[in-house]
Amino acid sequence: MDQNQQQKFQQAQQDVQKAHQQLQTENQQLLHAQQQVQTEIHQLKQAQQKAEQEQLDVLNAQQKLQQAQATAMIYQNNPQQ
Repeated sequence: MDQNQQQKFQQAQQDVQKAHQQLQTENQQLLHAQQQVQTEIHQLKQAQQKAEQEQLDVLNAQQKLQQAQATAMIYQNNPQQ
């Protein structure tokens, strides 16, 4: 291998190493982004569960209010003397 071929070979090796390093860097960035997305998904699921629980709490409160209103109507219509 003459000196010119050897220089080209070394340059090609350096180019491959740079490309490999760039791919590793991009892979790390993608992994980090994936972790962030998974964290956000988890937080959204927690928020959804909390919202669903709050909806159930509201429904329960509405039922209790309706029961109290029904009881009040009974006492209004049938006053105890």
